[in-house]
Amino acid sequence: MIMLSDILKKKIENLPAILSIRETADIFSVVPLTIYRLIYSKKLPAWKDEDGEWCIARADLITFCSQNSNL
Repeated sequence: MIMLSDILKKKIENLPAILSIRETADIFSVVPLTIYRLIYSKKLPAWKDEDGEWCIARADLITFCSQNSNL
C-alpha cells in the first residue's frame, strides 16, 4: 500500500465525514465530471442520499488516495 504524504493526510483528515461531488473535486482541483467518472467506473465508492445527491465517505477517499500513487 502506498503511503499518503503528510500534507494530503492532514488535508483529508480535516474534511467532513461525508463529502459531496463538488467538495471532492475541489480537493483534487478537478472538475466534478472527473469525480463522476471515478464513481461510475467503480474506482471511488459513493452512494446517493435521500435527496439524490452523491455522497463520498472520507474513509473511502483515504483508501482511494492510498491506492493511487499519482495523487
